[in-house]
Amino acid sequence: MEKHKSKIKRLLKKTILKLISLIETYEFSHLDLDQDDPDKKIIAEYDISTKVLSDSGYVKAFKYLETQPYDVWFIELENGDHLDCADIHILFDENNNEILVKELNPGDLLMTRTGPSRVKYIENTGIPVSMVDLSIDHPDHRYYTNNILSHNSITSSIILVWYLLFNHDKNAMILANVGDTAEELMDKIKAIIKGLPFFLKPGMIVNNVMSMRFDNGCRILAKTTTKTSGIGFTIHFLYMDEFAHINTNFIEAFFRSTYPTVSSSKVSRIIITSTPNGMNKFYEIYQGALTGENSFNPIRVDWWQVPGRDEAWKQLEIGNLGSEELFNQEYGNQFLSSSSLLLGSNELKKIKSNEVEYEWREIDCLHYEESLNYEKLLWHPKFNLDNANSPGKKFVFSVDISAGIKGDFTVVNIFKVTPLPKKVIEAIEEFEDESDFFGLVQVGVFRDNEIKLEELVKLLRGLVKVVSIDRTKLAIEMNFKGELLYEKLMTDDDYYDEMFLFTKHSESARILKPGIKYNEKNKMKYCELLRSLIREGKILVNDKKWTIPELFTFGLNNRGTYSSQTGHDDVAMTLVNLPGLFDGYDFNQMVGDVFDELDNEYKQLITAKLEAGIATENDEYGYGNKGPLTKDGRSYGDFNKLL
Repeated sequence: MEKHKSKIKRLLKKTILKLISLIETYEFSHLDLDQDDPDKKIIAEYDISTKVLSDSGYVKAFKYLETQPYDVWFIELENGDHLDCADIHILFDENNNEILVKELNPGDLLMTRTGPSRVKYIENTGIPVSMVDLSIDHPDHRYYTNNILSHNSITSSIILVWYLLFNHDKNAMILANVGDTAEELMDKIKAIIKGLPFFLKPGMIVNNVMSMRFDNGCRILAKTTTKTSGIGFTIHFLYMDEFAHINTNFIEAFFRSTYPTVSSSKVSRIIITSTPNGMNKFYEIYQGALTGENSFNPIRVDWWQVPGRDEAWKQLEIGNLGSEELFNQEYGNQFLSSSSLLLGSNELKKIKSNEVEYEWREIDCLHYEESLNYEKLLWHPKFNLDNANSPGKKFVFSVDISAGIKGDFTVVNIFKVTPLPKKVIEAIEEFEDESDFFGLVQVGVFRDNEIKLEELVKLLRGLVKVVSIDRTKLAIEMNFKGELLYEKLMTDDDYYDEMFLFTKHSESARILKPGIKYNEKNKMKYCELLRSLIREGKILVNDKKWTIPELFTFGLNNRGTYSSQTGHDDVAMTLVNLPGLFDGYDFNQMVGDVFDELDNEYKQLITAKLEAGIATENDEYGYGNKGPLTKDGRSYGDFNKLL
């Protein structure tokens, strides 16, 4: 019965649409119409001031656009929602990826106000009717039409307007994965220019839907991305939107043809914006920008940086989506959405707020080592290498070894044992002994995928000289060449077993062996302990170039183990080595040596806390049944004072 009613409704709609189409054939007879020409899409536009509902609440709509007639498509969803629109209308799938109506098939999932719903029925009526577009002020370009999420970038538009106003004889181009998006961006530029004071407004020589030219010789052109979009046009400023969603069949050919056109100019600029969409060309460019392998500047905007999005909003969205993994997939900037991140948003925000650009320094004992290249050894700019071997200093070198054949990276991550800031110590409510008032702060990192084992031995011996043998603990991953590295270091008569972290290499092992050896079970344990230690403020990282980017992509994969979602995780794995230090008595012994050299104010504060506190029973890993160390979790305090 319901199916019969739907057929009758569609028949009545078609009848009405045919009548409207006949009227519009006469009304628009003076216009040169072409559904395939985006330049002819808009036939009238009107300024408006109203609000429409988006997936982030109500947002302002500032322009009403009347289009030329397009063939009407009927869409019905299983939840009862329906929409009549053009073939190039943009909707969003269950992962918030854009999809054109003409690319839909029955059974496809679309986002609606009540969550994803499958396409039940889709039909091209073949009846052309004029339609309506809205220009809205929304960073995600989205709003609801008949409860179905539809498409609608202000910041980049403002930059483009600035460039066009304050330059002469320059060309800008907007490229987007679909024509509607390119047109939408052009509309935003026009709206921004319209809102400028009269003394800033440029003289307009050409003002078409997809192009503009000004009296200062500057012009801007908007196009849909194709293999040859940038050929034949000198581009000084190129903006590519939703780059990761360009058709995979021609994205490489497109970039090869477009980039040289821009890079040939010494004053050229390129902006690329996109949400992640797998490990494609966008991932390659972004990852290269993070590691300094290209000249792009990486800028990441996370969900918590959007006004109005806080932890309460996150929990609500997790409830709506059904799991934190789905939340990370939709909002977490993850290139591979199948993983759940090791660290939550609170930890990542704290880490991000302390990121620092590390710097290279010349070290005498390394500089004169034959064949040793230590250009990839970087230090925190506030860390004083000259007094690293003074009393009261203790360091941990966490080492992950690679083959040195330009694949995975060999990493030496350097941490200093430090008391936590005094305000943090005062706020700690639960503790067992003085070690709970100390942590590890990152001060240096080495990362290189070409260094050979012999060179690594020289590097470590040189670094140990800088901080002195008696002040160093080496935590070495043993899964690949770790035992060989240990043996080579121990050939030096000055090295002794107590310099190395010893752990159990299996669950059933009764004796401790040098280094950390991972298997499926203990890797999960170490990763989860790392998460706890970072949350408690016991491990503080700050390296902007390598460490923090890897932590932002380190998560649970489809095989049920932790790894990087994108690229390498060798630096992250040196962090996973560190819980082994806290799992035994090594950290307590190091803390004891540091405590003896503390200033009296620190000693008195910690002693008073210990005398007034009540120790808690150890759990199976030796941490006590603590939970958060303060009501709001441990704050990092003044990070620089820890160095």
